[in-house]
Amino acid sequence: MAVRKIVRKKKKNEAQDALNKVMGGKELEIAAVILKELAERKGRKKKIEDGEKKLEKMPKIKLEPTKENKNAKRLKELSELNKMGILSNEEFEKLKKDLV
Repeated sequence: MAVRKIVRKKKKNEAQDALNKVMGGKELEIAAVILKELAERKGRKKKIEDGEKKLEKMPKIKLEPTKENKNAKRLKELSELNKMGILSNEEFEKLKKDLV
């Protein structure tokens, strides 16, 4: 009787070992895919951070409005004042000629 129990235990262990080998293989494949994706993500993140650092190091360029833009803006303001009745048509025309 003692012999049968030992044999049965060996069979159960062998079956369990076989299942572990099969399942372990799939788990290893999944783990490898996950690690690969994490490495790719880390690489992309590093590139983004490097790009941001380069942008921070670049000198800031300030665009000053050109004279034409200033004149156009002023002309719009005068037009609004004319529409509101603050400036007369004659005053508006005079200021407009001075700008242009």
